[in-house]
Amino acid sequence: MDILAVRSLVTYLALATLALLTWWLAGVYLPDEQSASPHNRGTVDYYSKNLTRTLMDENGKLKQLLFTASLTHYVVPDRSELEKPVLTLFGTEGPPWVIHSDDAVMPGDSDTIFLNGNVKIVRERDENGRTVKIVTQNARVQPDNSYAETDEFVQVLSPPDELSGTGARVHFGDDLKVTILSNVRRKHEFP
Repeated sequence: MDILAVRSLVTYLALATLALLTWWLAGVYLPDEQSASPHNRGTVDYYSKNLTRTLMDENGKLKQLLFTASLTHYVVPDRSELEKPVLTLFGTEGPPWVIHSDDAVMPGDSDTIFLNGNVKIVRERDENGRTVKIVTQNARVQPDNSYAETDEFVQVLSPPDELSGTGARVHFGDDLKVTILSNVRRKHEFP
């Protein structure tokens, strides 16, 4: 067998091996048709439209108020999905904190609410005349602990101050404490 025939045979074998390897990898890494179908969320246990939930503290004072355009509860995994929720947290002093998001998920075994999409947290003027507005995306809120956090870009607006950065930990309540985790920027407007 001459060298040209051997070279052609090796080339054809290499191409055939490459074709088989490509076919095998495509089968391994491409999703099958079944997984490309819409995600099965599970069995709906109950749902509600225009739901308002009021939570009082042990003294009968308003603690939390939740409004959502719709709430859908799923059996497995145990969770509730909320559309356009508005959560209001009342403290002992000052105006309440009002938290808006596009939608949210409340796992059944957790005290954390996962806010998805655009998130806005607002407190009207306090006794010092300052408002607070926090804007971010995809946050986690623990209402019972008056705590929220995000890994996304966040802006804290409280004229004449503006604070921004990536990632934040926010402790609500009567005394606000905001910790921006990285890329921190602060701007103060002098009157």
